[in-house]
Amino acid sequence: MKRFRRLRRRRAALALFPATVALSITMIAPSTALGADAGTSKFDAKASKVKPGAKVKVKGKFPAIAQTQAGGAAKSSRKVSIQFQPAGKNRWRKAKTTVSNKDGRYKERVKVKRTGFLRAVHADGRTTKPDRVRVKAKLRTKLKNRNAKLGQKVKVKGRVAPGTKRKIVVRIGGDKVKTKTNRKGKFKVKWKADEVGSYKAKVKTPGNKVAAGDKDKAGKTTVYRPAQASWYGPGFYGNRTACGQTLTTGTVGVAHKTMPCGTKLKLHHKGKTVKVKVIDRGPYHGNREFDLTGATKQKLGFGSTGTVWASK
Repeated sequence: MKRFRRLRRRRAALALFPATVALSITMIAPSTALGADAGTSKFDAKASKVKPGAKVKVKGKFPAIAQTQAGGAAKSSRKVSIQFQPAGKNRWRKAKTTVSNKDGRYKERVKVKRTGFLRAVHADGRTTKPDRVRVKAKLRTKLKNRNAKLGQKVKVKGRVAPGTKRKIVVRIGGDKVKTKTNRKGKFKVKWKADEVGSYKAKVKTPGNKVAAGDKDKAGKTTVYRPAQASWYGPGFYGNRTACGQTLTTGTVGVAHKTMPCGTKLKLHHKGKTVKVKVIDRGPYHGNREFDLTGATKQKLGFGSTGTVWASK
C-alpha cells in the first residue's frame, strides 16, 4: 500500500512538467551595451555657436552588438535616431533618423533653431552622452528717421531670431531705452530727439536659454533745429569771403555771424539734405541766421528767404 502511494505521488509530480521544452532565447539587453560600448557622438567645430536654423553635422559610432532571434540567427539593427532637447526643457524629440554603416558609424546633418542638447539613440536603446549646441541670436534693426526735427520721436525697430520673447536695449543720444520683443521676435521703440546733432543707435539683446545674445547698429539720425535763412551770390562772385575763400557760382557753404570759419553742419529743407561749411560772415538783415550761397540754395531747392533746418 505504501509503495502504491509513493508511485501515485511520483506520477502527479511528473504531470507538472510539459512533454516538450520551448527553445531558450538569449537576448543582449540594452543595459549591457551601455558604458564603454554605448557609442560615441560628436559635432563639427562650429556647433559651439551657430546661427538659428543652421545645420549641425552629427557623427559617431555604435559598436555592433548582435541580438539572437528565435530562429537562432544573429541580427544587428543599424537604425540611429538623432534627438534634440531644448535648454530648460525636460523632454527629447526626434530631430532626424539615419542608418549607420557596417562598422556602426553614422553621420547626419540636423537643423538647430535654438540652444539645447543633441544625442544619438541606437535602435537597441544605447544612448550617447548629450552635447550642448549653442545658438546665437540673429538681430536685425532699422532706424526709421534718418533726419528728425527737434522734439520729434525717432523710431527704431527690428527683429530677433529665433522668434521668442526676449529683452532689447537701445542706446541713442546718451539715453538707454528698454523694451521686449513679441512672440515673433519683433520690437519697436521711440526716442524723443531733445538736442540737435548726429546720433548713432545701437541695439543689443542679452542671451537667454533660447539663444546667446547679439548686437546690431540700427543707423544714425541727425536732429535739426529751425533757422531763418536767405541767400547771396550775384555781385559777390570772384570776391574773397571773410574766411579767406574765393566765392564762385559753384561754392557750397553758408555765412553766419558767430560760428567759427570751417564749422561743418547739415542743412535740411523739403526732404533734401546738404553738407556745408561756414565760409563767410552774415547775414546782417532782419532776423535771418544763415546766408546760403547760390550753389547751396540750388541743392536745397530753397527760395529767396524762409526756414531751413540746421544740425547746429
